[in-house]
Amino acid sequence: MLIFFISVNGSSQTPRADSLLRVIDNSDDDSLKVRAYLDLGQEIMNSDINQAVHYLDDAILLALKINYKKGLADAYNVQGRALANQGNFQDAIFIFKQALTEYHELNDKTGEANILNNLGSIYHRMGNSTKALEFHFQSLKISEELGNKIRIGTSYNNIGTVFQQSESTLDDALESYKKALAVFEEIDYETGVSTVAMNIGEIYFLEFNYDSALHYHEVALELCDGTIDATFPLTQMGEIYGTMGEYEKALSYHQRAMDIAENLDAKFELTQSLIGLAKTLKRQGQFQPAIRTLERAKVLAEEIDAKPELKDAYEGLSELFALVGDFKTAYNNEINAKSVKEEIAKSSTDDMIRKLQFEFELSQKEAEIELLQKDTELKNAAVFNQRIIIFTSLGGLLLFIIISIFLFRNNLNKQKANKLLQTQKEEIHAQREKVEFALNQLKSTQAQLIQSEKMASLGELTAGIAHEIKNPLNFVNNFSEVSYDLLLEIQELRNKKQSLTQTNGYVKSEEDELEDELLNDIKTNLEKITRHGRRADGIVQGMLEHSKFNMGDKESTDLNKLSNEFLNLTHHGFKVKNKGCEIKLITEFDSSLPKVDVVRQEIGRVFLNIFNNAFYVLKDLSAKKSRSNEDYQPTLTLTTSGYTTLKGGKGVKISIADNGPGIPDSIKDKIFQPFFTTKPTGEGTGLGLSLSYDIITAHGGELSVESKEGEGTVFVIKLPLM
Repeated sequence: MLIFFISVNGSSQTPRADSLLRVIDNSDDDSLKVRAYLDLGQEIMNSDINQAVHYLDDAILLALKINYKKGLADAYNVQGRALANQGNFQDAIFIFKQALTEYHELNDKTGEANILNNLGSIYHRMGNSTKALEFHFQSLKISEELGNKIRIGTSYNNIGTVFQQSESTLDDALESYKKALAVFEEIDYETGVSTVAMNIGEIYFLEFNYDSALHYHEVALELCDGTIDATFPLTQMGEIYGTMGEYEKALSYHQRAMDIAENLDAKFELTQSLIGLAKTLKRQGQFQPAIRTLERAKVLAEEIDAKPELKDAYEGLSELFALVGDFKTAYNNEINAKSVKEEIAKSSTDDMIRKLQFEFELSQKEAEIELLQKDTELKNAAVFNQRIIIFTSLGGLLLFIIISIFLFRNNLNKQKANKLLQTQKEEIHAQREKVEFALNQLKSTQAQLIQSEKMASLGELTAGIAHEIKNPLNFVNNFSEVSYDLLLEIQELRNKKQSLTQTNGYVKSEEDELEDELLNDIKTNLEKITRHGRRADGIVQGMLEHSKFNMGDKESTDLNKLSNEFLNLTHHGFKVKNKGCEIKLITEFDSSLPKVDVVRQEIGRVFLNIFNNAFYVLKDLSAKKSRSNEDYQPTLTLTTSGYTTLKGGKGVKISIADNGPGIPDSIKDKIFQPFFTTKPTGEGTGLGLSLSYDIITAHGGELSVESKEGEGTVFVIKLPLM
């Protein structure tokens, strides 16, 4: 999707720039100086944009001083472009609106159409499609009145790019692009024809209308072959022919795209070309070449920080490694893809937050300007009143009465103005509170949105892996048990036979003893196979439990009561299995704690995991202390309290502390990772704390650990009040 936007030609210090500086230094004509400042700003915009903005400021000040309307409008226009190129959209919009006012007063329709197009392009880049369409359609209307074909085609193309942002308006985008194409073909404008043909080809590609997509990409390619723009149609044509099974032709188009990108050192276009080539190789069944191609694309995407392309590369590698049976590498690439998706989602949310902040600041700035204008009017009125008093005080009683009446009425007007200003101030304050509330809501739901997507994808992958492992694992477990039973029958028969022969004076030979020894070894091996098979089955079950994490319905919950219930439940189960170990329980509940909206079952799982881990380490340390005759009372302390964030938000904090051995600093950062455990082999899967962390994060809360080796550990759960 290509959009016509602000383009400024410039270079480093040029002979023309030197010439313009001489005009500024030597000319006595201020209007000529304004034009020189303006042209100088455009000349150096790409090489030194800050200096360009400085020259444009000089042009604006001088134009205001001599009341040079046309120069002022053009200076505002160019300064708006410079600010937009810097990414300073708020100031750019404000300056463009100033330029629009000046062009309107001059009745310069071409200038108005140009400014409206620039405003539409800025709002499109900010993601505000409604505003973008509003300005592009206004620009189109004026351009049609003027009969300016290039601007008409440009407006239709830019309208199409806005519509293309949503699948529901793809038909509208296609209609706009075709109107733009007809206009550009009418005036034989090759750059416009090439750009719009690519956009039309892309829409047909998205709609799987490959014949039409190929036609329009070929039209574009005839006009731009050999340039950087050609890589886009070449890549899509390669993917289309790959989909159609014409692999030789597909690979030739991919190779042409890559050659152009490499010759021009266009790393972004080369990355996209490599991803397209990998898709075709995958369809052809060439998995290893496809993997090598995507590995190269991944390196390039990381180098230029192209996150969507990096996500596509990781996802493609995950699918390809799964196809060749390397599930571990496939899983790692899937995790990396999810990580990049989270960054993209966070960036999208941050963009939305910045958009709200931008619109709030823009409205605030406009309100401030309006207040300043009113304040200036009030000050001017006060000065005028003072002059009236000075000149009319000599007038006598009648004039004094008239002035008094005038001042009285003026005072009423001031009161009305002050009341109006107060009302506006309150409205601005209310708007600020609404925006701040919206920001908090966005931030609180961000973790839930990202976590939901993460866990859904992880569930699909782990379910697939578990299915592949489960079947052979069942065979191992079942046949090991059957073999063990058969071996017991063989040993029983041999023992009976040997008992009968020994009564007849038969003495067991060395061969018999060797056979008995071998059978016992086989029996031991089968016991180990069965034990480790059951352990592997437990790990697979843990993976499935981790992948099935799903937020249920939230309900208002007393966390004092819920945490105490699970503490008692866990402690009772521990005492049944470990009757010789007594653990002291201390509870400190905040009776004023408000209820919190949570999923009771999921928060209960968190308590269960943390309590079980605490009892386990306390039991081990108690046994060690007992063997060395040290005085030690294992203790677990459960505390609840409220907390307040720096921004005034309220929440509930649950602390679970033990006086166990503590966690070494070297592994603190790993304890929330899936499958990480410090327990001996067979006693833990390493999924409990990872699952607990995901549950708390999905609730918008925090799970952290504070520990000092040799003194104990505290797990802290923070849940916000919605």
